[in-house]
Amino acid sequence: MSSVELMLTQAELMTQQCPSLNDSTLEQAIAGTLVGIVTYIKIDKGCYQTLSRFEDDVWVFPASKGTKSNIKSELNLSFIAISDPQMKRMAKWIMWSKLKKGLALGTLRRTLNSLKLYFSWINSSDNSGIQSLTTFTAKAYVKYVNALTTVKNSKIKPISEIQKAHRLKTLEELYHHCKAFDFVKEHPWPESSSNEQAGYIGEVLQERRRSKTSIIPNEVLVPLCQFTKSYLDRADELLALRDKLDAFIPTAESNNANWQLTQKRKYLHSIIPQYQGLHDFNKDLWLLRDSCIFWLLLTTGMRIHEVLGIKRGAYRSEAKNDMTYYYIETVSSKTKTGLAEWIAPEIATQVIDILDRYSFPLQGRLESDLFKAKANNNYVEVHRLEGISNHVLLTIEPGNQNSINLLSCHSISGDRLPNLCNQIDSNWNLSAHQFRRTFANYVAHSELGDLRALKDHFKHWSITMTALYAFNESLDAELFEELLREKYLEEEQIKQDLFDLDMPITGGKIATRIKQVREDDELIKTFGSREEMVKAYSSSIPIRSTGIGWCTNDDECKCGKPDSCDSGIVDKRHLPYWEGMLIQQMKLLHLDDIGEAGKSAVEKGMERCEKVLSALGVDVEAMKLEINQRDRIGGMNV
Repeated sequence: MSSVELMLTQAELMTQQCPSLNDSTLEQAIAGTLVGIVTYIKIDKGCYQTLSRFEDDVWVFPASKGTKSNIKSELNLSFIAISDPQMKRMAKWIMWSKLKKGLALGTLRRTLNSLKLYFSWINSSDNSGIQSLTTFTAKAYVKYVNALTTVKNSKIKPISEIQKAHRLKTLEELYHHCKAFDFVKEHPWPESSSNEQAGYIGEVLQERRRSKTSIIPNEVLVPLCQFTKSYLDRADELLALRDKLDAFIPTAESNNANWQLTQKRKYLHSIIPQYQGLHDFNKDLWLLRDSCIFWLLLTTGMRIHEVLGIKRGAYRSEAKNDMTYYYIETVSSKTKTGLAEWIAPEIATQVIDILDRYSFPLQGRLESDLFKAKANNNYVEVHRLEGISNHVLLTIEPGNQNSINLLSCHSISGDRLPNLCNQIDSNWNLSAHQFRRTFANYVAHSELGDLRALKDHFKHWSITMTALYAFNESLDAELFEELLREKYLEEEQIKQDLFDLDMPITGGKIATRIKQVREDDELIKTFGSREEMVKAYSSSIPIRSTGIGWCTNDDECKCGKPDSCDSGIVDKRHLPYWEGMLIQQMKLLHLDDIGEAGKSAVEKGMERCEKVLSALGVDVEAMKLEINQRDRIGGMNV
């Protein structure tokens, strides 16, 4: 039977859909007589078109059932590889049962893949009587799964406990959904679980729950930002040149495609001699698009499928407390309603405008293809094109008759983002999921007074932004939790460092008390270990950045003197700021137009800086000599 049928009315659809889950339906599934529509799309005039039926070996899902990052093959559930008829019926019944419960397509696909692997093992096993699910066969499968290996960083390693647990959970799925089939005889492990069988418990489980996603290191992130920002700055130039090339009409001497390309290449070279060919120019266009994706991922905390779902002009601005906040709207598979918003700096909205212009010619082609599809009553193609219309990350698929589609996450993470690292001669394995954790980490640093290298673009990342996430239901709740988690982890590290004997600190009474506590051996014995003592003391200490130190006051403190305030602490994290202040005072001291009062204020400032720097273990006189030497080389003797 064809996977695509003619139009159905709503009444016909209702009568031909697979029935609800009940004993009668299960009996039909066991007998292999269950039929009916599984997936369909709605078209004009209240009509529907079938995409796949229960009896088909491939279930085709509309793009709306996946995420924007799914490629075409990921919208299918294929049962072709399951040769045994009963096993195929069980697989379809499990998929149908989960589909009726509203599980996501990605979850269904992972479950089906695990089922295929289990059935393949069953069919290839030499053990007699293994063609059924029993505690005996389950034990054999556990042994098999525990022996599986994978190649990681050119080394052969066992698969992870979570991978084992996913494989073994398949047996529990079979027992739960297919107890009525002859294949299922008994629970695979009556007094255990797939997690326990895989060793995915206790410390292993807790370790896995901690974030494994890498934060992009500064030595990679800063050059990437500089490189990609240079392309954003060239956006007008590149897109204007693209438009000129699109408008260029080759001479009529030949209709040969190669001749026309040669003409276009010569025209390009006549305008911009630096481009020797169209390929060089296209590479710059791709890098412009990739740079836009980079900045959207970095400055919003979006997942890749959410970035791919952004439409033209899908942002708004809002003024609050003399600040302008920008909100980007897109579709997320993680929200019940689908639509969600992300707070973003202005550069993210500028990037959307660049991508809007970038995708404009492709949108024109899409509208032309959509018109043809409607004229030919190709409702599946109409549904697909309407689903991606007005998106800013459109592309041409050469392997699919040059059709218009969205970029895929596989292309972005597997090819385009790593290529950005190649451009800066970095071997960092850059991928889309690293940006979300990096974003949260930068927000945490921002709230703790350290904007690191990107302060111009991250100026709105403050406690104000976190509060907006907390009280706006349309914003990404999971991202808010990630922000708080990163902030908590950063605060814990700061506090651990403050109680470290090797960390020089200075400040008011709180700094003196911390130094006393961390050197009290009897107190350490009372708590059992230094780590436990630190946890006990630091848990009650609030911490907030003043820029040049920490404030531990419960209420907002505006004295700005953490080096002398009772609630203030200064540690080695703040050395660059105090060195900078010392340089300023040294320069001011050599001005001859500030008067006696001015010189007196500068001398006090110098004394303050020297006192803090000395307390932090700095040889101040050596630092002054180095500063003078640097400035003398630079032409300014301070």
